[in-house]
Amino acid sequence: VVQLYISDLKSSLPRPLKELKGFDKVYLKAGESKDVSITIDKSALSFFDPVKHAWVAEPGDFEALVGSSSSDIRTKSKFTLN
Repeated sequence: VVQLYISDLKSSLPRPLKELKGFDKVYLKAGESKDVSITIDKSALSFFDPVKHAWVAEPGDFEALVGSSSSDIRTKSKFTLN
């Protein structure tokens, strides 16, 4: 199972260090590899703001973390939401 976690690097409210946002189950034979694509949208970057009483996706820097579990991250990639 390939798991995608998102980390908000500068949120105005406390958030978990890693939030699971997508996954894909892949079957491989020994030595085999496959490309996996997991798509997220702006709502996956949102959190509920209790002051605004609304879901908010703040602009800023995020990090996508990909691995087989939250404790086995194999690659990371930073991106910015404008």
